[in-house]
Amino acid sequence: MNEPAPSGLLLEAKDLKRHYHIGGGMLRQAKTLKAVDGVSFSLAAGRTLAVVGESGCGKSTLARMVTMIEAPTAGSLKIDGVEVTTAGAEALKRLRPVVQMVFQNPYGSLNPRKKVGSILEEPVIINAHLSAEARQAAAREMMAKVGLRPEHYGRYPHMFSGGQRQRIAIARAFMLHPRIVVADEPVSALDVSIRAQVLNLLMDLQSEFHLAYLFIS
Repeated sequence: MNEPAPSGLLLEAKDLKRHYHIGGGMLRQAKTLKAVDGVSFSLAAGRTLAVVGESGCGKSTLARMVTMIEAPTAGSLKIDGVEVTTAGAEALKRLRPVVQMVFQNPYGSLNPRKKVGSILEEPVIINAHLSAEARQAAAREMMAKVGLRPEHYGRYPHMFSGGQRQRIAIARAFMLHPRIVVADEPVSALDVSIRAQVLNLLMDLQSEFHLAYLFIS
């Protein structure tokens, strides 16, 4: 169980940067692409921070740094009080369950070859030591929380609508009981008629689990 950061903040970024070096050739000069260039913010439990900007402004790069998929080029990033930029492999491994992500496209973020039960249990298999019975019970409990029926456990993603698939993706993100959830445009690929349902679900889960959202739009 992760203890809260001493400051009460779950996420702190100071002058966070991510630069990409584009190598030059014989006739081209090397360049530096500044995808994120000096971002600072903080986020406490139970709160939502919205990151809003046009396409290509660095929102998804920021999400990849917060979820520890990519390392910052410079600056400070603290998750639950731990400095990510200087943390070792074991510390990062312990931190990864703390931050989970809901991806934009529910059609591309789920493995089409796996049934819903297997999709939900996979994070637990990787990060926790539970019996098969305990994993299945946890998956079914989370399915109920996101509005999926028991019979959905043994079905494949292609058998669901876009809204239902995003509920599956949300359930997967919550299987490790994270303290921070990065939501990367989680409703932009859905029909307008069901966007409100998914947003209300996210709000209900935030209230129940008292977690923080980094909401990208």
